[in-house]
Amino acid sequence: MRVAFITEVDWLAGVQDAAAAGADLICLPLLSFGPYVADSLDRGGYEKAERAPSPCYARALEAAEGAWLAASSYESEGEGVFYVTGRLGRAGNGERLLWRQRYLDQWPGRYEPMFSTPGHLPAETIELKCGPVGMLLGGDLRSHEAWLSLSDLSVRAVGCATADPGDLWDKTSSVAASMALLHGFTVLVANRGPDGSASVAFDPRGEPLDQVTPGIVELEEAA
Repeated sequence: MRVAFITEVDWLAGVQDAAAAGADLICLPLLSFGPYVADSLDRGGYEKAERAPSPCYARALEAAEGAWLAASSYESEGEGVFYVTGRLGRAGNGERLLWRQRYLDQWPGRYEPMFSTPGHLPAETIELKCGPVGMLLGGDLRSHEAWLSLSDLSVRAVGCATADPGDLWDKTSSVAASMALLHGFTVLVANRGPDGSASVAFDPRGEPLDQVTPGIVELEEAA
């Protein structure tokens, strides 16, 4: 099962390139279709929200040409109600995993509680070639409770999306490796760090998976 990570600003071109490379699953970083709105106390960030369900996600699904797509959108569901919403699905298939970021970062440079409501959906999975797959977003990756909620569902792999620069990315990737080892998951992390931080994947031993080509890894299919 071939997994591609997209980190380009031009997400549509990235999805098209990944589909052409034969990806079975395409993973985009946090807030896949726009800027990271919570980096400053600017109320103009609210204007970047899409009405749910995200039209950009629908466009990306079509561009994926039948591949599964894991992406997250900044969505508004009514006056003053905003979520960071992750979806994992594919075009022509009504089955879709939905997850809303539950744990929000709050410190200088990351003002997520100003822009988003914490998600409250129960953890769930979707069946891919590698087995049951779950999803985590942003600060969820640094919450042991979030990982435990997936461990209870016998997850084989977790698709993660974040937007972490520098030292925060080092912490996130270290936690992801530890959780892969602790719970026996394969962990796939798509990052959009402004310093060019690379996305990464860990096997169930917590070891980085080799990339067959830049931005692409391959997972074993479920027996």
